[in-house]
Amino acid sequence: MAKPLDFNDGPLVWVDCEMTGLDPRKDKILEIAVLITNGNLEIVDEGIQFVIRTDKAVLDGMGAWCTKQHAQVSSFLKTGGSDFIHNVRTQSGLTRACLTSPFSHEYVSRAVLDYIKKWIPQQRVGVLAGNSIHADRSFLVEEMPAVIDWLHYRSVSPLNSK
Repeated sequence: MAKPLDFNDGPLVWVDCEMTGLDPRKDKILEIAVLITNGNLEIVDEGIQFVIRTDKAVLDGMGAWCTKQHAQVSSFLKTGGSDFIHNVRTQSGLTRACLTSPFSHEYVSRAVLDYIKKWIPQQRVGVLAGNSIHADRSFLVEEMPAVIDWLHYRSVSPLNSK
């Protein structure tokens, strides 16, 4: 088993969120995945992923793009041809998963923080990382402030290295 990481390891906390929209003050996180690496991008374990139980009223308030993106895959499987391939790639089925998820927002918030603390026990050492991480960070500030408080203020995006 890998050991917890400290400052010298350069730990990165890779986060990817799916949300109901782009406004962190109005929209909600539906799904979160977290993976931790050291500064050499060596993964410490398989990571965690949670779909958050979300009220139907919140899901019904999503815009057209999110509604289509997170629609049920099974409703599109009958189309066949190129539409079938397109719909399988663009329809995540997340909406249905949110309605039936056993994980409350509070549970997920605690689980994410506990996971990070397990691998990075020292506060303000882990650096938040990910694609479009500034958007994910803004949602974490609103919905999981304890997670943000545990992490370093810096962020790393793979897009920065292009």
